[in-house]
Amino acid sequence: MIWVDQTLREGLRIGMDRGKIDSVVKLLQHLQVWMIDVNGKDWHKYNLPSLTTLQKKQLRVRVNETVEELECAYEVGFEKFIFACTLTPGGDLTPPMNALAWAAEKREVNIGLCIENASDFSLAEIEGLWRAVSTMGVTTFIYSDGYSRLNPLSTFKILTSLREKMPIALEFHAHNAYGLATANAFGAMQAGVKYIATAVAGVGVQGQAAMEEVMMIQKRLLGKKNLETETLSYSCSKILSSIGVKLPATKAIIGEDIFAHESGIHVDGVLKNPQLYEIFPPEEVGATRKLVLGKHSGTASIQAKLQQRNIVLSDVDAQCLLKQVRRLAVIHKKAIEDEMLWKMYQDWVV
Repeated sequence: MIWVDQTLREGLRIGMDRGKIDSVVKLLQHLQVWMIDVNGKDWHKYNLPSLTTLQKKQLRVRVNETVEELECAYEVGFEKFIFACTLTPGGDLTPPMNALAWAAEKREVNIGLCIENASDFSLAEIEGLWRAVSTMGVTTFIYSDGYSRLNPLSTFKILTSLREKMPIALEFHAHNAYGLATANAFGAMQAGVKYIATAVAGVGVQGQAAMEEVMMIQKRLLGKKNLETETLSYSCSKILSSIGVKLPATKAIIGEDIFAHESGIHVDGVLKNPQLYEIFPPEEVGATRKLVLGKHSGTASIQAKLQQRNIVLSDVDAQCLLKQVRRLAVIHKKAIEDEMLWKMYQDWVV
């Protein structure tokens, strides 16, 4: 599977620190992301310099209808291009595509075609658009669900059909207006599409398929057991910080609190059998389990916390200490830190 990153594109759109571009590219590369999209207009908007060797290898630039945009992108070092367009039914791709194909051939570079609102068209119409440009040197056809029209079943059906009829690389971009981007990306993966657009935590104006979610789908549901995900939480957090986006604490898979447990019943269960509440071990994505001490905690949390300090607390003693923990949590309206618990225990012992 080849992930096509949209995170850096979002970072440039919102004005990220330009000095952090290479660090984001390296982090994505470490996550085995080998294609990173950026908008040509954004690159020039911030007067970014010519591409480094690393950027030339990893970045792909999206251009609109003008040859001038392609030429400008080429001058700063881009070698991979996408012509991205939104069409109305009956629209003609031929004039702009002809001009861009000629410019691409002149520069000896490849160009892909992205129909941003492909899901607005029938299969027959998509095939007609492809036939119109099939002789223009297009190497990749990108089916983008720009207005979130699809569901996983329709995604699978459409892309299975297109794979059979298009003799080039097929790529899928899901959007997330109805919370289906990851599910639709899964449908595309099951249809055999090898290029899937993603973004860390699904960031973007319309939302994207979340990179960490589709990676774990590939590992857990599609059987790619050897996929390395042990740095997923750390890398995703660093990437979002670099582009200026805060990671929600409860974001699935990579959020700081996604493996946090406070309820007494939950803690008791997860200590006895983690699979009751965790679909995979936190270590698999580089996270750690957290037992939170608060007003909903039970004695199992108290005993587990003190066990870390080699102290075995009886059920009766744990119940006494728990009353103090709950009372303080209500007063301060926040969780009780481990050091506070330790101080409470020492005072209580004395």
